[in-house]
Amino acid sequence: MRGRTYLWALLLGVFPVLTALLAGCGGGGGFFGPSALLQGRVVLVSTGQPPDPPATIIVGRQSVRTSTQEGAFQLRVPTTATQLIVRLRELPDFIFPLPPLQAGQTVDLGDLYVGRQTIAVQGRIVDALTQQPVGEATVSLLGQRAQSNPTTGRFTLNGVAYDPDTLDPEGEVRKAGYLPRRFLADQPVINGVMDVGDLPLLPETDDNPPGQPGNVRGVVQVPLDTPVNTRIDVYTPPDALIADESVVLSQQSGAFRLWLLPGEYRLVFTKGTRTTTRTITVTSLTQEIDLGTVVLQ
Repeated sequence: MRGRTYLWALLLGVFPVLTALLAGCGGGGGFFGPSALLQGRVVLVSTGQPPDPPATIIVGRQSVRTSTQEGAFQLRVPTTATQLIVRLRELPDFIFPLPPLQAGQTVDLGDLYVGRQTIAVQGRIVDALTQQPVGEATVSLLGQRAQSNPTTGRFTLNGVAYDPDTLDPEGEVRKAGYLPRRFLADQPVINGVMDVGDLPLLPETDDNPPGQPGNVRGVVQVPLDTPVNTRIDVYTPPDALIADESVVLSQQSGAFRLWLLPGEYRLVFTKGTRTTTRTITVTSLTQEIDLGTVVLQ
């Protein structure tokens, strides 16, 4: 009888410990050790809306379903995790690389886009002043992330959701010591690959104006229409066939500001079938050029 009492007491001592450990394990199996919290949202590239039925988010042995209304999710994962899988019926699995994780950290992955078709997006990051390659810059587009090669500055984003019938998506490049750069993925897709060419990054220098950069400004007017979604294509030199940069207006006022290095440029303003062109010469980083009112005919 005494032996049974001792064994029962031992089990009572072990049970709370096991309960506490198992309570910290997420769906699909548990893990022990330092963890981070991932959060984000899954979006269909064809509609811009969350999937319904919901998607399943998988990281290692952990999994969770997205919410039906927002497509949002939260999932606690080990800090050793390197990739996240989004799984939907009738769609291929989408794999998104994870940034380095730290214990106790909450990482917002933003919007992760999925769809029926995927492409690879490639290009090169260069210094805007020297035209030399910039390595280890972080390039992001539709939830996919990659770093530019330390030597060549080239990058490839694999598994990017693609729908030829939607607007050109906008990506971003970030690198310490440089101003963030946004770009449009608007080039033709050839054999499953889109090449966006060279993406110049402007170094952070004292010549940069305070606040929002921009040394070329103006206001777009579209008669009997809103200037929202007017596209500005920047060509340099002026006779270049492919735009070096593109911007889409989002303000009802039609106001825009561009940050252009010294050089000659052709600016093409387009909305639907309406278009107009301006040719300018920038002679200094601190020179401000006011184009006034640009009317699309």
